[in-house]
Formats: sequence, C-alpha cells, structure tokens
Amino acid sequence: MDMFKSRRRFLMQLAATGALLPLSRVGLAKMALLGESQQAKLKVVFFIVPDGLAVDSYSGAEHNGNGLWFPTPAGNSTRGLDLKNRDFTLDTSDFALNAVSQELAAYRDQSLYVRGFILGPGNGGHNGWNYALRDNQASKPSIDIILGDALPGTQPSHRSLFAGPHAGTDGTPWYVSWSAQGMRAPHQNPVRMYEAVFGAVSREARDSQARGAHVFDPVLADVREIQARLSGSQLQKLKDHLDAVEQVKADMDDAIPAVCEPLSLEDHPISSAAFRNQVQASHHKVVATALSCGVTRIATVQVGRSAESLNILDVSSTTNPHDCAHRYGGEEVWRGSRQWYVRQAKLFMDELAKHADPDVPADNLLKHTLVVLTSEMADGAPEHTRNMPLVLMGGASGLLKSGDGKGRFFDVRTQGDHSDWLGNYVSMQRVWASIAQAAGASVPYGGNVSPINGIFTNVVSGG
Repeated sequence: MDMFKSRRRFLMQLAATGALLPLSRVGLAKMALLGESQQAKLKVVFFIVPDGLAVDSYSGAEHNGNGLWFPTPAGNSTRGLDLKNRDFTLDTSDFALNAVSQELAAYRDQSLYVRGFILGPGNGGHNGWNYALRDNQASKPSIDIILGDALPGTQPSHRSLFAGPHAGTDGTPWYVSWSAQGMRAPHQNPVRMYEAVFGAVSREARDSQARGAHVFDPVLADVREIQARLSGSQLQKLKDHLDAVEQVKADMDDAIPAVCEPLSLEDHPISSAAFRNQVQASHHKVVATALSCGVTRIATVQVGRSAESLNILDVSSTTNPHDCAHRYGGEEVWRGSRQWYVRQAKLFMDELAKHADPDVPADNLLKHTLVVLTSEMADGAPEHTRNMPLVLMGGASGLLKSGDGKGRFFDVRTQGDHSDWLGNYVSMQRVWASIAQAAGASVPYGGNVSPINGIFTNVVSGG
C-alpha cells in the first residue's frame, strides 16, 4: 500500500508542477533510466519565414518601422525609426504586442523581442536568403551547421536537421542553411524526412551495425590503393571524397539507437496549396520528435522561400504570399499573410511543449529549447533588411533573458557596429555569435563578432 501511496504522491507532484503532461510511456521510461543523473542540454531551432514581417506601415515613408511586427512600449507610441522619437535605450517588459507579433501572445512570458538589427548590406532584397543565418559576407557556414557540429545528438548524420515545408517545391532552390561545401537542400516531404531520420535507428540498421564489418570497408581499401597512383588536383579530389566517406562511416559508428514514440503521418502532396497546413504541421511533428528523442539538438525550419509563390488559402486563393507582402492584394491579405507565418511558429512551439525533454524528462521539451524566429528580410514591400524582425523564445534552459516571466522588448542599437544614413545597427552575425557563445561554441566569421550584451545570462561581450 505504501508503494501505491508513494506513486500517487509522485504523480500529484508532477501534476502540480505541470510536468505530467509531456510524460508519455517513453518519457516515463527515460525518467526511470536517467535516475538522478539528469543534466539539461540546450536545443536550438531556427524558424525562418519569407518576405519579412511587415516592420514598416502599410503606407508612409519607407523604413518607418511602424508596421505590424514590433511591440509598442508603454508611454512611447512610436515603434519606428524617427530620429526624434526612437529610444535607443529601450529595455522593458511593459509593452503591447502588435498585430503580427500578437500571434505569439501565448508565449510572451518566455519571449525576447529585439530591435535594431541589419542583415548583410541592408538593401539586398530577396538576395537576403544568402545571408539569413550566416556572416556579413555570406561566405561561411550558417549558424545551424556550426551549432550542429558543436552540439551533436545521438545521430551524428542528423546533427543539424533541416526541414523545408514548401521551401523550393516550385523548383526555386533558395535555401538558408549552408555548410562549408555550399547550400543545403532541406527535407521538403515530412514523411520522407521521418523515414530518413528514424530509419537510421531502425532495428534493421542496428542489426546491420552489430554484425561488425562495414559496407564501406572494401570500398575504402580500393580507394586507398588508387590514391597511391594519383597526384596534384586529382589526388586532392580523391582525398576530399575519401574524407566524406570516412565521415559517413564515423557517423554510423557513433550513432546511438534512440527509442521514440512512432509517428503516423499522412503523405500529402507537398506542392499543393490545399494541404499547406497539414504538411506544415507534419514537419513540426517530425522536428519535435527528433529533438525529444535526442537524435539532434539543432534544427532549422524554413517555411516556403523568398518571393514565395504558393498561395496560403487561409489568407487568399488569388494573391500569393509574395504579392501579399508587396501590398498588391490590399491591407487585409498583407496583414493576414504575415500573421499566418508567425502563427506557424506558435504552432511549432505548441508541438515542442507536448514532448518530454530527452535529458530532463520531467520537463517539457520547450523548457530546454531556444526558438529563433526571423526572416530573410525586414519588410517585403521596399524589400530591405534594416530593422530586422527577431524574437528569441522558449525556456532555453534558463539562459534567455526574457523579462522574468513577463516578456521583454529590447533595443540593441547602442551596441551598434554598422552605421549608415538611418543610424546605427547591430549586424545579424553578432546574434549568431551570441547564440554560439551561449551554447559553448564560437563562429568562424570575419569582422565584428563580439556578442551582444543583455540577451543571455552566460554571455557578456569581451567575457
């Protein structure tokens, strides 16, 4: 009887702290296995939406900053860039969300809205996808690749998962994730992504690994024999290929089988506007499951692509999202299209909150995840990248300074490193440098990579 009382008391305590909800059978099993040795591990997800978030107003001068995204601080109705009114020292938890940022109201208490960033040169328009997660020169790997290498999960071959709901499904490969070898293509079909990720931890794959000899071993032996006969550029090319094969072999050797709740996904047409919501939701499920199983700790979700052409039927069946961003279809669809994109980020956060964390199963996954929402441009009508929309969300293992449970709106331009005719801005590459430092990593970028003060509890510029 005492055992049942103890069990009941344990469950009541979990319920009181809100920890019971994410505990599936797998979650409870993880708790039993981990015992007292649980240690939180930060996960990071970059959620990228196209064509800006309407930082400028529907009418009026360009670069006014008084659009639909930035919150309104109490006592200061201007959100914009007017030199007479803007507040460079703004740092407050007393603010009202805007028409688009309001879609994230459910997570205001764990959100940091940051103002004052510039992406690339500031005027790259749709070329911003080259810079979105990278350095100022668009020449180095993107931050998701850097973090994936520094913070691998149990499956090294999926150290940085790249989901692309409706990204490039029209044949336009404008993607935001870049390795040292070049632009990466995302998983466009969530069902195929699920098979790619979790097929690697299937019984057949584990049995094959357990049998000892690698399928690559005879191939590697042949390649090494050929290597002795080559020189110059031919030898270097062969070495590069050999290194790639060796890396795949090492990843397979290092893989740790994961135990995950199986997903049942409908295989919808990925290029059809009619199934846009369903395909998007399936991507959320696969990414959240991969994070919750510990398969990966880093993911990027690229929704659509810059100058997006696939209609959002919830908004308009006649005006595509790119034209909506340009205000061609009127104010209602301009606003509605930006709200739809941000709503997807909210729904992704909901999905994270449903899962137990793989390292601290009594907590939900969101408590130890940093979600970074931004775009490849600030506003889709003038197509500029000044005053970029950026919000950092999630529990982030307690590292994010999000206003002590109230949310926070923070202007960083006093720390600016880029000055032009509109004033000072902070380069986006310094956001990535800050996130990297918070995660215990660093970025290989040139120029100013000093971290931004005031974003993370464990990051101080020069420290």
